[in-house]
Amino acid sequence: MAFDALIMKAITLELAEKLDGAIVQRVNEPARGETALHFYGRSGSQILLYSVDPQYSRLHLTEEEKRKKEADTSPSPFCMLLRKYLTGSRAASFSSPPLERILTIEFNLPDGMAPVQLIAEVMGRRSNLILVDHRGIILGAAKPVSGEKNPIRPILPGEPYLPVPTQERLNPLLMEREEFAQRYSSAIAGGKKQEQALLSSIAGLSPLIARELIFRAGKDQTAAEDFTDRLYRETVALFKSAERGAHRAVAAPEQKLIAAAELTHLPAENQVRFDSVNTMLDRFYSKTIRVEREKALRGSLAAVVKKRITTLEKKKKGQKEDLASAEQAPQYRLYGELLLAYGHQAPRGASSIELPDLYDPAKTVTVPLDPSKTAAANAQRYFTRYRKAKKGLDEVKKQLRKTAAELKYCRELLYAIENSSGLSLEEIRTELVQAGYMKAKKGVKTRKEARPEPLSFRSSAGHTILVGRNNRQNDYITFKAAVRRDTWFHVRIIPGSHVVLKEAPDPIPPSDIEEAAFLAAYFSKGRNSGAVEVDYTAVRHVRRRPGGKPGQVFYENYDTITVNPQDQRLIAYFNLLGPEG
Repeated sequence: MAFDALIMKAITLELAEKLDGAIVQRVNEPARGETALHFYGRSGSQILLYSVDPQYSRLHLTEEEKRKKEADTSPSPFCMLLRKYLTGSRAASFSSPPLERILTIEFNLPDGMAPVQLIAEVMGRRSNLILVDHRGIILGAAKPVSGEKNPIRPILPGEPYLPVPTQERLNPLLMEREEFAQRYSSAIAGGKKQEQALLSSIAGLSPLIARELIFRAGKDQTAAEDFTDRLYRETVALFKSAERGAHRAVAAPEQKLIAAAELTHLPAENQVRFDSVNTMLDRFYSKTIRVEREKALRGSLAAVVKKRITTLEKKKKGQKEDLASAEQAPQYRLYGELLLAYGHQAPRGASSIELPDLYDPAKTVTVPLDPSKTAAANAQRYFTRYRKAKKGLDEVKKQLRKTAAELKYCRELLYAIENSSGLSLEEIRTELVQAGYMKAKKGVKTRKEARPEPLSFRSSAGHTILVGRNNRQNDYITFKAAVRRDTWFHVRIIPGSHVVLKEAPDPIPPSDIEEAAFLAAYFSKGRNSGAVEVDYTAVRHVRRRPGGKPGQVFYENYDTITVNPQDQRLIAYFNLLGPEG
């Protein structure tokens, strides 16, 4: 990603065209570090989004509907300050200092009040959004900076706004050929590579644009013209075209690159072109941030479940040891009875004794002894262990079954996490909180849960097939969306989605059974297998497990079909080549 000076210039020109004279209707904070100004003008409703997030600092118009609907639960003091000054004001001018990632919008306030300026500085971790009065005095900032932290340029209410220090590099709009050649050649002579030499010589460049200019200068080499001259010419031409507004909006999603210029050094098939730089930024950052946040959420949820699985596996191992001990109950009783019958034969201090078996005198039994105890005391010890083992046997078996069921549930959870996105991940987070695996976020109000949104497909015979992507959706389609005569599908043994075939006639068309079973296999851990067994039965034969976790059921009166989840015909029919596939 490279929000550079060329992008800022393009943004400034586009905003001046779309928002000049527009009225600020409201100000809100869609997310932490974000500020949204809602305008209305000759271009209709527009939302200008600012972000001071260190990783995703930016500003652009956005079309995300959620930003229009989202309300602040606890707006920051700076947001309240912006509402006070900007609500009802008109955007009067848009300007950007040459070769800087800074945008200044001047607002004319109602009732004859003096104008104010909103200054956006898009500079990574030093990004900021600053409100300044007509005298150049700071009224407030998204990220106040004390004099102790930055004695040269404090950003605090009451302090004068000081411009960002200029770069000690050449201005590509004003530089002469000779001074560029001297600066660039000196950098090369100092051991810098071409890209670093260009970046250290020219102001307003990003590494991406530096690579592009070097490529342009070198792609049509001629003996008559020096490379440095070609590089000078390409650099000047690019920045002059940007000043005229002749920019391009180009993104390379796979490399996570954006630019306001053609990227001829990258394969054309890897690039996406947009009509507007604002549109490009909105689409690019919306997708990038969503993917990154989903990745982070998926990782945190998986870590919680994996930790629980580790705990349960240790617990299961201990319970198996207890079970093995408990199953020794008859042996402990025999040892006690033998010691009572023949204890007088045991020498004092012996660690074991061999005695005839009470139930088969032809055999002998070796009885381990505690050398510090008498035979009678050893017998009592064995009877105590017998009573404890016998009493605990049923309980241990019960707890072992419970642990095994929870392990199965956690592995199904882990599969759902690894194969979910968007709302489905949020539903899984809620499920983990309700299960006690995670704590609810502090300060977040509990909202009424929205209805689950399972995947929905249409069979070739025209019937609806619902697929749950997590346990909450599985419960919903099985016990709420389905009726008793609908048909339920699930892969055998391995984790997978609940699938419900709705509205099918009796008898069910074989194609419907095959297609629903295919979806059950495809949305399971067996997706990459060549053959997967899928059980299916009427929904009336599916029941929740008493006291079981969400999504845990048992079923009866079922049939089984074997399908290939890699069947390309059905993958294409259900269009499973996208994100969900």
